[in-house]
Amino acid sequence: VAVGTETTDAALRQEPSSPAHERDIPQKRRFTRYWILSVALLLVLLAAILTPLIMVVSYGVNAYATYNLLRAHAYGGVQHLLNVKTIFTGASSHPTSVLDPGKLTRARQEIVAAHDDFVQVQLLIDDTSLIHTITQYLPQYRPQVTSVRSASQVGIDATLIGEQVMATAIKLAPKFRSPLLSTAPHTPLVTESDLELIGSTINAVMPFLNDIQAQSRILSLQALPISNTQRMQLQEAFQLLPQIQTLLQHGRELLGPANWLLGVDQPRVFLVQTMDRAELRPTGGFTGQYGELSIDSGRVGPFSLHDISGVEYSDNSPTLGQLTPAAYRSWWPFENWGLRDSNLSADFPTSAGIAIAEYKHDMKRNVDGVISFTPFFIEHILQAIGPIKIPKYNETITAENLEQKLHYYQLDNSGIRRIEIVEHVKNGDPDIRKLFTSAVASVLMSRIRHATPDELLSLGLQVLHDLKTKDLQIYMTNPQIESLLEQYNDASEIDRSNTHDGLYIVQANVSASKASQYVQTLLHDTVKLDSKGGATHSLQMQLIYNQIGPVYGLDTYRDYIRFYVPEAAHLLSGNGFDTGTPLCGGPLAACPANGVYPHHEMVCPTGQYNAGASAPMIGDPYAGAWHPLDQIGPPDNTKSDLPGKGMFGGYVVIPKNCSMTITLSWYVPPLSQGNYDLLFQRQASTFPSLDLTVLPPAGTCATSDTSGLHYNGIVTLDTAFQLKGVSISQPGSGPCSLVESTNMSIVP
Repeated sequence: VAVGTETTDAALRQEPSSPAHERDIPQKRRFTRYWILSVALLLVLLAAILTPLIMVVSYGVNAYATYNLLRAHAYGGVQHLLNVKTIFTGASSHPTSVLDPGKLTRARQEIVAAHDDFVQVQLLIDDTSLIHTITQYLPQYRPQVTSVRSASQVGIDATLIGEQVMATAIKLAPKFRSPLLSTAPHTPLVTESDLELIGSTINAVMPFLNDIQAQSRILSLQALPISNTQRMQLQEAFQLLPQIQTLLQHGRELLGPANWLLGVDQPRVFLVQTMDRAELRPTGGFTGQYGELSIDSGRVGPFSLHDISGVEYSDNSPTLGQLTPAAYRSWWPFENWGLRDSNLSADFPTSAGIAIAEYKHDMKRNVDGVISFTPFFIEHILQAIGPIKIPKYNETITAENLEQKLHYYQLDNSGIRRIEIVEHVKNGDPDIRKLFTSAVASVLMSRIRHATPDELLSLGLQVLHDLKTKDLQIYMTNPQIESLLEQYNDASEIDRSNTHDGLYIVQANVSASKASQYVQTLLHDTVKLDSKGGATHSLQMQLIYNQIGPVYGLDTYRDYIRFYVPEAAHLLSGNGFDTGTPLCGGPLAACPANGVYPHHEMVCPTGQYNAGASAPMIGDPYAGAWHPLDQIGPPDNTKSDLPGKGMFGGYVVIPKNCSMTITLSWYVPPLSQGNYDLLFQRQASTFPSLDLTVLPPAGTCATSDTSGLHYNGIVTLDTAFQLKGVSISQPGSGPCSLVESTNMSIVP
């Protein structure tokens, strides 16, 4: 049975399949094919879904990497520039520290590194396909991309400028290690090649500045990923670009004049004159001392002052019998005119030209220009560099005591006696009164020649200020330099424009005394405008002479006053000027004790209406005796000594501790069809109190106030007054105002 069973099983295994089994095989095969197809379709579907996702992820990763790279380079460039700023921290208090060679080298390295970073930013923007794709398909991001590229170009331009400037500074820096002006190093401070290097540097950076300005118009600060503070800083920097470009252009133009002024092409020599404001003269004071300032390749030679009396008061003086120039001969009172009295005009170029000619006549030497200054200029120098010691006099001179010390040794008998002892000179030496002043000048000039660069920079800024106040006045025979002084209103000229109203009052103390320091000037000018634009001036000038201290010379104050007005102006009336017709006193009957003039033009203490003595004057009938007081009247001189200007002039005589009131009225025809403009020019060394009233034509202002528009103050600079809101050509009823400006020019 067992055998049979096994045989049966084997037989069964070898039996052919039944028809049902055979039908299952195709079904399995179809299932397999469906399964494979399903898997394939699933894979295709997954691929269709995942491929864009993968691409997006890939783009995202790429974009993130690109952003990080851009950010790293951009912030790296900015950080390098901030490092430059850190290197020069403290430059505001020590400006010349920027020329330290070590700092310059480190700054240059940082600038080069910043340049490389900004270049990489621009390359990434230009060469990265992802960024091109973004700007093509996502236009909302184009402003950001454009702004970032412009910003990178600004960075490239700025660093290229920095590299140029650093390279030039590194070459020039060694020159600034020793005192700049001293001739001790025996080497030129400035050479032709130095000026050429500066010029080529300016030429090299100008195109980059132009490109920065062009990029700033494309760049949107709002599109940049920066803070509001940074946006404001960039905006301010862009706004400064035109000023920087103009400054560099002017700097380039100044290289030629600098070559001449610094004596690079050949040494220069300038006549220096001090002006003593205690004896007021047209340019600011009596020029009793002179010296020669020499400049060779930027180095200043030793300097000393000399008393002019040693030349012009000597027995063989070159001024014996010499008359003043013809334009001033009608009023100049003294004979033997010379350099000491050469500043006859408040127009400094005119007086400087006279001085140059007279210096050549007296000294047989040519000079390249004239430099004049008041004691205020020296005080400002002392404020910048500190006190100076005069060892042999055991004196310390400060800005506060300078003028007092100078007058003590020049005018006080005890001071003059001390000079005799210190200098071992005898009384009667013509130079004796000026020896202390010469010692001060010598020490001061030596201190300036050995000043540090920072001190010289401070002095330079002070020079610019004092040119405006006329405490320093400069004239150069080089037309280009003189033109620059005129351009910046630093030439100390009398304004000759006849397109606006103007007034310049010029006083000349011809008393042979130092009394000007005790005379106060008060001005009251009422200007009434007519409907055509003409102006009628009614001026009251009060001179108050209060002698509160000692005066070197005679007590009576004799002042020749000139009023410069537009050329077309004509005199209406005047009073208070000496007519030359004797009234009382002197050889005549005594003057009344309580007044001599009908309207009290002169007011003196009781019994002091006396003209007193006078210095010897040409044609003086009272020479050597007391003079009478003369009758007063209008100015006797209406012929201008300055082409292009009208002028009224005359003598005013004021006894000690008296006051004198001068009145003057004149008419100025219409000069323009616009607003009324008045330029009031101030004479150097004077501080007049001005009370100005302008009365517009009736009905031209909204206000019904008939008292006019006012200014009241002490005038320290040339001042322009503009009547706003009143146009002669277009009268209206708008508000009116009187606007003052001390920019030395009439604003259109």
